[in-house]
Amino acid sequence: MRVDRLLAIVNILAEKGKVTAPELANYLEVSRRTINRDIDSLSMAGIPIVTEQGKNGGISILEGYTLDKRILNEVERSDIVAGLKGIESVSASPASGKLLQRGISNSDSVLSIDLASYYKDSLSKKIDSLKLAILERKIIEFDYYSPSGKSSRQVKPYRILYRWSNWYLVGWCLMRQDYRFFKLNRLWQLQVTAESFLPEKIEDEVLAMGTHLCDDKPFEVLFHKRIEYLVIETYGPKSYVEIDEGLLFSGHYTDEAFIVRWLLSFGKDAEVMSPPELIEAVKRQTKKIES
Repeated sequence: MRVDRLLAIVNILAEKGKVTAPELANYLEVSRRTINRDIDSLSMAGIPIVTEQGKNGGISILEGYTLDKRILNEVERSDIVAGLKGIESVSASPASGKLLQRGISNSDSVLSIDLASYYKDSLSKKIDSLKLAILERKIIEFDYYSPSGKSSRQVKPYRILYRWSNWYLVGWCLMRQDYRFFKLNRLWQLQVTAESFLPEKIEDEVLAMGTHLCDDKPFEVLFHKRIEYLVIETYGPKSYVEIDEGLLFSGHYTDEAFIVRWLLSFGKDAEVMSPPELIEAVKRQTKKIES
């Protein structure tokens, strides 16, 4: 992106003092003509760029001009590195390879983010293919696996999101004629077609899809003390009180099938206390498993 390149030029000049146009072109892997246009843009933006010809010439920022040598403070530099490394963890293309060109090193980050999963290789390929399809406005095709079974979809892709500990594609589903969230780990046989589409502005409400789901059904569970760490991992330390019999947990849920599966994963270490309908749902599922 051009803004990134302009920021990189300012950082390099702030760090090195004076640099030739060929050096900048080599640093940023662009043509000298592009560097000349960027220098003109920086000058028009109010950065006092000085260009000197001759043997010891080069490009620099006017001496005495107040400029933070770092441009970014340490926290900002750390966040940028962490973000780029996080992207790199799920991308086949290195995201941090040019950090040094921006005066930022990998060691600047105190935060490490790994957004990959068990399906890292296939996930990276999907994300790179989806990014290309989104940028080129190409319709995609894929097989999608959901609770209702397998289906073939054609979708206009708009956004890739990491939310609720999973990667999702946000797109207009031609079959449903509506926006949908597609979990990438359920999306297979992805193909980018040659068919283009005219993009529409995607509203904020679409990206907030799912946030309207609220846990409105209260329930209580008695957990064994030995799985306290698992309860905290999901709901936090304020979700229960410790009593003689164990941990009396109070929470809310939306999807009964999901909460039943979650409760059954604890085996005998979880006993549903209320409501009656959830107790019965757990009993029915337990009978199915045992039969």
